Amino acid sequence: MSDLVIACLDVGSDEVRRECADVLYCALPRPPVDAWLLAGQVLERYPGCVLVLVRRVGGGCVVRDRFPGVTAGRAAALRDGPGPDR
Repeated sequence: MSDLVIACLDVGSDEVRRECADVLYCALPRPPVDAWLLAGQVLERYPGCVLVLVRRVGGGCVVRDRFPGVTAGRAAALRDGPGPDR
């Protein structure tokens, strides 16, 4: 078993670390729809990543994950329910 690798998308981490990360997150909050879209783009860009967390302006965050056999992943928005519009 190897260590869990967590990297930030927008502060401090280099691309090599992001490419190896199991979990990626954004430290800077995004508008809700942008957070939703960014989380999906991250899953597409980094195939080794299984969990993405993007903070939303106004509170809460979008969480998207990938499990074997699921390309787009499941998604949830912590606080205020699922979806990009909250």
